[in-house]
Amino acid sequence: MTDSNPFLALFGHETANVGNAHPSIGLTQDGFQEQDTDNGDHSSFDKCAENIFMLTLKPNRKKNCPLYYMQDLAGALKIDCFDQTALDQAVLEYAVGLEDSLVNYLFQCFERFLSINSKSQFSGVHRTIFVNLDLALSQPELFPKQNLHEDFLQLLAFPVEETTSKFLEAFIQHILEQENSSSVAEVFEPIFLCLKTKLANMHLLVGNQNGLDAMLLMSKNPALAKAIVLSSLLNESSVKVGRQCEETLLGSLFLCSCIPRVPGTTSDFFDRPSRSPPSVHVTTEGNIWAASERIMEKTYKIFYNLFKSSPEVQDLTRKWLGQVLALNKARGQMWAQHDTTALIDCVSDGFMTNLGAVLLQLCRPFCSQDDPKAYDRLSKIDATFCAAKATDGSGVHVADLHKETCLITQENRPTARTLPYSFSTELFFLTHRALELGAKAVHSQMLQMSQNFSRLQRAYQDAEQSGQTPVVQQIQERMDVMMSSYLCFKAVLLVPEWLKLHFEFILATSKWLCATALGAHPSNVTSSDLSSNKEQTSELLSCIPEFCLSNVMDFVVFSNRFSPSTLDRSKLDDLLTLVLVFMGSPNRLKNPHMRAAMAEMLDGLMPPDRGQASPPSSRTKLFVEHPRSKDVVRTLLHVFASIEMTGQGVAFEQKFNYRRPMYAAMKFLWSLKFHRRQFKLLAAEAEANMEAAQPPLFLQFVNLLINDAIYLLDEGLSYMAQLKEQQIQRNDGSWPNVPAGPQRHQREATYQHITMLARFHNLMGRETIRILDMMTTEVKGVFVHSTMVDRMASMLNYFLLHLVGPKKRDFKVKDFGDYEFDPAELVSCICQIYCHLSDADVFCTAVSQDGRSYSSQLFELAEDVLSRIGRGALIGDLRLVAEKVAKLATAQASDEDLISAAPDEFLDPIMSSIMMNPVILPSSRVTVDRSTIARHLLSDQSDPFNRSPLTMEEILPDDELRKRIHQWISEVKKKAVERDDLPQ
Repeated sequence: MTDSNPFLALFGHETANVGNAHPSIGLTQDGFQEQDTDNGDHSSFDKCAENIFMLTLKPNRKKNCPLYYMQDLAGALKIDCFDQTALDQAVLEYAVGLEDSLVNYLFQCFERFLSINSKSQFSGVHRTIFVNLDLALSQPELFPKQNLHEDFLQLLAFPVEETTSKFLEAFIQHILEQENSSSVAEVFEPIFLCLKTKLANMHLLVGNQNGLDAMLLMSKNPALAKAIVLSSLLNESSVKVGRQCEETLLGSLFLCSCIPRVPGTTSDFFDRPSRSPPSVHVTTEGNIWAASERIMEKTYKIFYNLFKSSPEVQDLTRKWLGQVLALNKARGQMWAQHDTTALIDCVSDGFMTNLGAVLLQLCRPFCSQDDPKAYDRLSKIDATFCAAKATDGSGVHVADLHKETCLITQENRPTARTLPYSFSTELFFLTHRALELGAKAVHSQMLQMSQNFSRLQRAYQDAEQSGQTPVVQQIQERMDVMMSSYLCFKAVLLVPEWLKLHFEFILATSKWLCATALGAHPSNVTSSDLSSNKEQTSELLSCIPEFCLSNVMDFVVFSNRFSPSTLDRSKLDDLLTLVLVFMGSPNRLKNPHMRAAMAEMLDGLMPPDRGQASPPSSRTKLFVEHPRSKDVVRTLLHVFASIEMTGQGVAFEQKFNYRRPMYAAMKFLWSLKFHRRQFKLLAAEAEANMEAAQPPLFLQFVNLLINDAIYLLDEGLSYMAQLKEQQIQRNDGSWPNVPAGPQRHQREATYQHITMLARFHNLMGRETIRILDMMTTEVKGVFVHSTMVDRMASMLNYFLLHLVGPKKRDFKVKDFGDYEFDPAELVSCICQIYCHLSDADVFCTAVSQDGRSYSSQLFELAEDVLSRIGRGALIGDLRLVAEKVAKLATAQASDEDLISAAPDEFLDPIMSSIMMNPVILPSSRVTVDRSTIARHLLSDQSDPFNRSPLTMEEILPDDELRKRIHQWISEVKKKAVERDDLPQ
């Protein structure tokens, strides 16, 4: 039939090989006129059928007539004019034998049908088009020469103005009107399967995204929209793993990403990054950004159409999203970030980040900073959503959100104001859940990769130095694979449009969280006076999951590290308000880990170039001009102290991970006169209440600072001594020179572990000493008070002796920098602290009384080291300190000799020194010096003798003993004076 078919010749030159373009039959008006002239006496139905289907039953045709003569059918029926039955038979016969696209042929017939007048008179012609399309799609085996489903999707992917939409709508209407026929879902099931395959195989940069365009058009039709979502819903009784979400039609929309779908596998992007210049990576990143934005913009439009289609389709779509997030909640678990193999049953990182990007676009109505109505919409988000269970009619479609840990705990949580929950309310929490499982999880993996990469770099350097070429190559390959994944993660999280939307959502969340906590409107939370009242809270916080706040914290930290300009381009007042509202208030945020971690967010809000001499940035002005800026220092010190308080504490070692950003924030705040004044005001408040029942905040801070310094420096020096010993063993051959094996591996692993511990403790110890050095420049009274002065002096003496005395050789290892060990910096800071506090006689006396570490040679040894490290300017001041200490040491020695024979009842049972202000502990009934128990209670609110809870206000003064002690001291001194007055 093909060889003698003049109609198919039209496809041959113009359309048969058009590829992705629409085939079109090039009919001229002359052709129609000739047909009308030759057949003027035939019925209008016959003319309409011929002109639309380009078929005829008439044997007499002019040369080059575009109509195809159905010779066999005309002979069998013995007619030369179409009626409805003949037309149906003719079109079916022609369609079965057609080698070019049947879908395109029927679509062109529909186009020609639209051009005729009096369409209602020829409804049969219209029906014939879609009867054949329905038959073809439902029974493709009847048309073996056709690729029907692919052609149908290709047609939808390149819509011709509004005609394609009308064609699709007419086809759907035809299906719905048929009795005892297949449903829309049944007819489109194979099309959906074909579409799902196309979307699953879609590459970010290579090939086309026709499947997205086809699905975008289908999503506009209510019946098809419902069929799309229904085909994607999972059978919750049989589906057990989250990765099955990728196998759904809706799920396939989120698969296209530069991130490998299987953790640990290689990516198509950033191949062997160490062998390419940075400019190549920048170009690749730009291409990824452009493609990702384009694809997810279309995906957003598809979901927008689904949500707008009908209440039923919106509900079904929300249900599908709830299934995805519930089945993949393991992605948000902390252990999963350290073991990516645990995520093998979850959707990929690319899937979840793409889903988050689409949801962020849907959130624009209540997040946009340019929309004045956004705040009102934001205020209508119901905080009780996550406390409700997913039941029919509740508007909750995510299972188990009510089991999430919330900001505070409360036995009877508030319930919804109205049911069902609005779309905006659920969308807000769906987006936060998606960000927690997507962007936040990816950022955590990046941090883990960064740590692993640092370890690989050290191993690479060691192998290179020892000449192990095969090992060097293996490590290089591992580093390339890891860096490729890292660059893919970074590229996805930094897609410009997504980053912008993410930031707007984070700002909106900050407003909403503060408004909820303070009972204010989102538009004025920063100016609210309630933010300074730490007791002000709301029972609604017991309904809000912690991940809403942790997403905000994570975004600020990420942006400050990878895209600081994002934070520079917008006002950050609401983010700083969030820190002030939650970080210092256990009544609003119970979890001490989160409150401590907010210090890193606070540090992230500070200028990244804070160490450079430059004009004040917008971020610097934030910390001066914010309405509640005076609360920043107090809030920071509060969380510094509270993470160790009974009932709010964190693990001892873990607290040091939180200290580092706190120290960085303190340094910046101290550099601003406004905040330095706040530090000094808190110090003055502490000096006036040193022995108050509730220890003042600054006193708690100083006590912990000294505790940290003692522990960190001591541990750091201990690890350095161990490393020194192991290096000696390596060099002298006492380390067993065995081949690679368990014993060798164990020794290397132990060495690397000690190295890691030494680096951490040395780094944190140095930072702690720097803070002490900084504080003592202008704050002295608290450090030299009787409660603190002995510990301060003994600490300085102990570490100075180790760093400048005979034991300093124990810490001399190869390459100090590899272990973050900087003894020169430590000696310099310690000597400066001596100089800062030397004006106080009580401090110099305490230095001289330290029998463990102080000697008359201590400062001479320090001067020698200072001269060798280039800090000679300190030597003059240090000599003055040494002279004063020596003078007071002589006087103090005389006093100690006088009272050395004190009765045991006068001695403190803990410090073995004379009690100048004895007090009785109510539970154990033990008598101790007031300064001793005051210092103990700063770190441990319990009786040191029986561990019973204890506060300063509960201790009992022992006035009778105090009088006896002071009377005895007076008598001893009087007798000494009388002895000195006797003639020699």
